[in-house]
Amino acid sequence: MPKGAKAARSSAGNTIPMVLVTTADGETSIAGISYDTLKADIRDANRDLKKTLNTADVLGSGSELEETTTDSEASTEKPGLVAEIQAWKNSDGKEITAAIKSFDGTNVVFVMSGREVSYPISKLSEESRKKIEELSKP
Repeated sequence: MPKGAKAARSSAGNTIPMVLVTTADGETSIAGISYDTLKADIRDANRDLKKTLNTADVLGSGSELEETTTDSEASTEKPGLVAEIQAWKNSDGKEITAAIKSFDGTNVVFVMSGREVSYPISKLSEESRKKIEELSKP
């Protein structure tokens, strides 16, 4: 059993069944949820886990992936965000619901479901591009 799973199991009281959540590499514990907690109110346990996952580094420290975890409930009141969660459209007309963390003129970093995703601004609709450019001005 990975080190992170052992730590999550220990934090949940070593009862079975339980939910163990670790980083993608299994090295770090993110959460352990006991059967008693699940039985008492699974919806509440789910909400708590989602909050934890939104602020946890789920990929692990050794990850070479470009995505990183951040707070999906972020708004413009939180430092480092250009725009709160809202609908954006790509050039094909598909909707993207996300906050914006940054914009460098070429790529926009969307925050979606607790993850940061770099997206080429050239693939967005003209309306969304203009809005992002306007929001990113000091």
